[in-house]
Amino acid sequence: MNDDREDRFSDEGSDRDDEEFEENQEEVIVADGPVSDGARKRDISERVTTAYLTKYERARILGTRALQISMNAPVLVNLEGETDPLTIAQKELRERVIPLIIRRTLPDNTYEDWHIKELDVDFDRPADDRYTNL
Repeated sequence: MNDDREDRFSDEGSDRDDEEFEENQEEVIVADGPVSDGARKRDISERVTTAYLTKYERARILGTRALQISMNAPVLVNLEGETDPLTIAQKELRERVIPLIIRRTLPDNTYEDWHIKELDVDFDRPADDRYTNL
């Protein structure tokens, strides 16, 4: 009985689980507003919004990913002593490996889906003095 327990909690199994997660990982859509049932998805060639991550989308993405990390979701970057979920989420955003999709709803009942990899993120934007760990 103890042998089974040791096998389940060994380090080798967790590495295998992380690899399986990365292979089978589905991206989560983070919407900026409600999408009605009749909404139509715009094709990539028809996009009208800019390819910049807004400060509101950035806050939503970081908060969502930090919550996932705090609930023991696999971390997608190499850690160098970081333990704060928000700091880890920021590192994932810098490396553009966050598995989230931004859905931008438009007034004409259409929406656009943007992957984090496609968006330009402004890391040089001055941060609030209260949050200096950006």
